Amino acid sequence: MARYNHLSVYQNTYELNLYFFKLARGFPKDFRYGLASEIKSLLSDMLDQIVIANSSADKGAALQKATLDIERIKFKSRMLNDLKVMSLKSYEYFFKQLVEISKQFGKWYIWAKNNSGA
Repeated sequence: MARYNHLSVYQNTYELNLYFFKLARGFPKDFRYGLASEIKSLLSDMLDQIVIANSSADKGAALQKATLDIERIKFKSRMLNDLKVMSLKSYEYFFKQLVEISKQFGKWYIWAKNNSGA
């Protein structure tokens, strides 16, 4: 099995998981078990997609899935901010990290596409 711990995208995604899991502890119950739970699931799935992509010859599908997860997380986290569940400061940090991770997935996807022989 290929190693993934050294990948910057993995490290950033893992750190974002930790940040959000800690942040969500302070949310009201209806949001903690609703939107926040959905975001936690998508964030965890992003880590899974990194492991899958890193271990696959065809990385494209896993990277596209992770990129789609990021878009879903963006609008769900915006809802938390708009509903005043997540502070603006937390939302800005969270969103900035998502954008950075999205860029990393994009670069990895382009690299994988160029090195697949297609």
